[in-house]
Amino acid sequence: MIHDKVVRAAEDQKVLLNEILVTHAESFQAFARDVVKSFNNDGRLIVVGSGTLGAVANLVANLFSHRLSIDRPMLPAISLCQNAVLGTALASDGQSDQYFVRQLRTLARPEDVLLVFDDLRHDAAIREAIQFARSLECTVGNICLCTDNADGEPDYLFCFPQVSQARGIEAAVFLGSLLCELVEGELFGI
Repeated sequence: MIHDKVVRAAEDQKVLLNEILVTHAESFQAFARDVVKSFNNDGRLIVVGSGTLGAVANLVANLFSHRLSIDRPMLPAISLCQNAVLGTALASDGQSDQYFVRQLRTLARPEDVLLVFDDLRHDAAIREAIQFARSLECTVGNICLCTDNADGEPDYLFCFPQVSQARGIEAAVFLGSLLCELVEGELFGI
């Protein structure tokens, strides 16, 4: 029984990734080029995630800041999913929707790129972050674990077909890692 679940999960993930890449290959490559352009213009990649995708945002920012597969200079990426004190303070005041915006106000610039990992809940804090980044004219990419996007108007939208939360998280990690690989390839010729 466990073996069957493992095989089924692997097959489901393969089908999901193939569908995502076939659907979004061109726009995902264009998004990677925009991240490269941002880095070349002293911009940064700012990453946010709702719910459990906050951990994915942290991982992806680390892949850029440290390294994915080669020794290279640090790339300017930061996750805004780590300030628990701000999160609890805002929640106690009924202002959870301001969690990312408060942080973006202190550090976002027009040459930055906002990468959003959005779950099925369409978190108000994600929606506010997208709107604020758009008002600064930052490039915004949204990796969304559902087919209906209720979170503003990003420049790039990568929605998944309806999948389980677990498969969606795995696909989000894959796309974040792939983005880092594509950017490394453009910047360092690998």
